Amino acid sequence: MFEPITFTPFTDHFYETGAQMQEWVLSRAREHFQQDRKRRESICGQASFNDYVRERRERFLASLGGLPDAGGYPTVHETGDLQRSGYRIRKLVYESLPSFYVPALLYVPDELDAPAPAVFMGCGHGKDGKAAPKYQQVCIDLVRSGFVVLIIDSPSHGEMVQCLDPATKEPLVGLNCPEHSYLQISASIPGQNIARYFLWNALKGIDLLAGLPEVDADRIGMTGNSGGGTLTQYVMMTDSRIKVAVPCCSLSSHDSYFATGCRALDGEQNLFASVPDGVDYADFLSVFAPRPLRVGAAEYDYFCIEDVVDTVEQARIVYRALGAEDALDLCIAEKASHGYSTALRQGAVEWFTRHLQGRSVEPFEDEPEVETAEALRCTESGQVLLEFVGARSILDLNRDEWNRQRAAGKTLSRSELIKRMDVQPVHPLHPRLTARIQTGYGRAERVFFFSEPGIITAGVVYAPASRPERAVLLVIPDGTEGQDPYADFIRERLEAGQLVMVFDVRGTGAVKMHTRNGGKRLEFRSTEYRVAGDHFMLGTSLAARRAHDVLQTLRYLRGREDIGTGTPIELTAYGRPAIYALLAAAVDENLAACTFEGLPGSWAEAFEEKTPQPERISESLILPELAGIDIHDLVLLAKAGKKVR
Repeated sequence: MFEPITFTPFTDHFYETGAQMQEWVLSRAREHFQQDRKRRESICGQASFNDYVRERRERFLASLGGLPDAGGYPTVHETGDLQRSGYRIRKLVYESLPSFYVPALLYVPDELDAPAPAVFMGCGHGKDGKAAPKYQQVCIDLVRSGFVVLIIDSPSHGEMVQCLDPATKEPLVGLNCPEHSYLQISASIPGQNIARYFLWNALKGIDLLAGLPEVDADRIGMTGNSGGGTLTQYVMMTDSRIKVAVPCCSLSSHDSYFATGCRALDGEQNLFASVPDGVDYADFLSVFAPRPLRVGAAEYDYFCIEDVVDTVEQARIVYRALGAEDALDLCIAEKASHGYSTALRQGAVEWFTRHLQGRSVEPFEDEPEVETAEALRCTESGQVLLEFVGARSILDLNRDEWNRQRAAGKTLSRSELIKRMDVQPVHPLHPRLTARIQTGYGRAERVFFFSEPGIITAGVVYAPASRPERAVLLVIPDGTEGQDPYADFIRERLEAGQLVMVFDVRGTGAVKMHTRNGGKRLEFRSTEYRVAGDHFMLGTSLAARRAHDVLQTLRYLRGREDIGTGTPIELTAYGRPAIYALLAAAVDENLAACTFEGLPGSWAEAFEEKTPQPERISESLILPELAGIDIHDLVLLAKAGKKVR
């Protein structure tokens, strides 16, 4: 009877591999972090600063996949208003793109004598979006100080949920973070980031604000907390109309993020190749120089305060080089946790009043009374997707981009595939045999090797008693720890005189990762999700690196003494890992046959699903570096010269 063989802990006590992927990412990222610091330190005048801003802006926009190609003043629908003591709240919905609707609240002071300065505000993550009490209080204090204020819902917040059940009108994926990351899966396939729409909504909102007769377009500031603070930084990078900024509770450093292993970033914050492109938090701050910038931070935030201080000091190097050191400030809310606290609200109002009105003020000591979320609704239904006939979602926009790329007839050669994935398996393997076990069918061997520096992969080889007539590389979910469902397959191949190797790609089986974050298995913010996102930020993908592991294992098999050059090698994969095997087969021209079971029929499935299907399509299976290339294209490459089913 055949019984699967597995590894003992710590790769048969040779290596502890649970943290190797985090360490691999961090070691490569830190090479870039050092370069980034030197780049900022090299700025010595206006000309070098202009070059720095231009390159960082270009790289940032490239990480988003560019911005939508649509101009003009946004179409605005006014849906109601509320008169309050000293100001009015106008309820607006504007189209940042045709049929893509953004709910907004416009706070206008009563009895303006002249166009007033304005503040644009992006809201952070929360069920009520722009109607969250803390954000209302910021808007109220600003309008009481003489500012016109526009605050908008970002996608997945408030009245802008993107995935709704048309029958129950309830969110299908969840709000905020889970929906952001679900939407990002379909955006990554055509090589984009959903942040392009977050940013575009803000830019069109600033168009709206600057075009109002009540507003002095030369005196516009921006603020936001958490996700709204991130959006503030994105606008700081791209829009020179923002003259003063106060991003709050939204930054530390990429170095800290990778090193601490803290909660995973949302999809719109996880920008592809942002690490090698040098788009770090300090860069978002630095490009804003010499304009007045106050960073709001909370002492007890999960954004480590030590790293916030270091990031601000990095930006101060650039401000100092431009002779504007006093224009950069850090406001820390002591003993406060993540959120737009009273201390940060008062700091923001003071900063905007000083730099956009040219006067100093004492902070409001009261806590402004706020409205209910229902009272501030801009729609009767509570959701723009349900309110407007033909309203479109980010999922629709992602699908449009995919269809455009597919209609362009993109193709991919084998050499181009190798280049894009960076999978030239040249690293020497030096395989280590840790155990040889005699069995009734022959022998079993446990073996591991370094697939690339810092990354160990492992496998169990089942060899027949006689020289094998064929070798089969078996890639399955959970690797050597998931062999039981495939025991009959392995036994039948052994009885046919074939060698079978069950293989662990990085992070699985005998080399599985330590659990990080709180999500389970493949869920949002699971360990797999976090590590896949880390790879995206490095400008690669977990799928490409795991395909590299498969290619290295094929090299190992071809180098075994009992196989030799004339022995045909077959690649068989089941379930989620089938995509890694397919990528390897598309590169390797010398396989005798391939079998892939469990592949999506097309990446287009990501645009049709209304709820997550992580076993078929998830962050660790997709490759932004292959934008516009479908499963079928890879199958065609894999078929060349071999049998594929």
